[in-house]
Amino acid sequence: MKKKKVNRKKILIAIISIIAVIYILYTIFLLRENGTDTIFVEQGTIHKEETVVGYIIRNETVIKDEEYKNGIIQITGEGEKVSKNEAIFQYYSNSAKELTYKIEELDLQIQKALENENINLTSDIKLIENQIEEKVEKLRILNNTQEISEYNKTIKNLLKKKIDALGEATTASENLKQLIKQRKSYEEQIANSTQYITAPMSGIVSYRVDGLEGILTPSSIKDLTIDELEKLDLKTGQIIATSTEAGKVIDNFKYYIATPMYSEEAINAEVGDKVNIRLSTNDEIKAKIVQINEQENGRILVFEIDRITEKLINYRKISFDVIWWSDTGLKVPNKSILKDEEGLTYIVRTKSGYLTKLLVKVIKTNENYSIVTSYDTEELTKLGYSQEQISSYKKVKLYDEILLHPK
Repeated sequence: MKKKKVNRKKILIAIISIIAVIYILYTIFLLRENGTDTIFVEQGTIHKEETVVGYIIRNETVIKDEEYKNGIIQITGEGEKVSKNEAIFQYYSNSAKELTYKIEELDLQIQKALENENINLTSDIKLIENQIEEKVEKLRILNNTQEISEYNKTIKNLLKKKIDALGEATTASENLKQLIKQRKSYEEQIANSTQYITAPMSGIVSYRVDGLEGILTPSSIKDLTIDELEKLDLKTGQIIATSTEAGKVIDNFKYYIATPMYSEEAINAEVGDKVNIRLSTNDEIKAKIVQINEQENGRILVFEIDRITEKLINYRKISFDVIWWSDTGLKVPNKSILKDEEGLTYIVRTKSGYLTKLLVKVIKTNENYSIVTSYDTEELTKLGYSQEQISSYKKVKLYDEILLHPK
């Protein structure tokens, strides 16, 4: 038998390949063990924030007449602005309630009449129909009872506008016009038998009345305690129910959020400090600390916001973020920063295989990152650096490659 010739060249190549793989794996291991992973210095922003729960305090006046118990008709809608002495809503009388039922019956007759008539719809009527369809589609996917109630009211108002417009259509039949005329007559009778309620001040109208309007007031801020706030037993993010018997006007120039806080930043905060507040909608608004109530188990910080947002009218207790500060500059991970024997901070730059210590100042720091910068000549002189050392001082620059885990 002939012996197979062994290809020594192939064997040698295989051995070299195996050695190369082992060397690469070992190098990666050493890099990880010795902490020589690198990262580039980048321009970035860091901030210090915390998520808290707060109670919304507004200057709001409730309008209610105890003699009327049949419900109200909204003249000014939820969240709309109103001037002083402007009509907000009106109360139903006993006769008005009966007339409302008659209007509902007429609406069914009008709808049947419309199905049997061919009316040339104007662009205004078509626009109203489109709005109704959009609201109805949205209504089908809602599961919040308060939102459903609001959408139903909006749809009713749109239907009224449509019916009024149809009564003026030239192609409408006499029967349809008579039904619409009768409907308007009932509406006029309701208007004549109801009490109009006007705004005691200018502001934003709301019908979400929770009974805390006279308890959580701007004048009560200085006396708030954590125990009293907890006794209110409010759910975070719960929407205030819409009242059928009352309304209120809210001062739209400023409101407050009272927040029990326990963090180091809160302990060191002072009246007059300015922060940013981020709502659950991701909107950021500027706020100022106007009151601090010391407690045995923490502090209550009261933030003042100079203009109310309509998104907060629905709530009394919310979750939000307090952004204590933010800073922008050269951003590096905290684990890339070391201290020398004198307590000065530095990072280690790698370039063409050479390592260089870069003395840096830490401007701001949070849990993971810091904003750093270089020292100027005056600062280095105060630190005791000689002119020669200052001349050779290396500054940190954007896109410097530095060690992530320097030793």
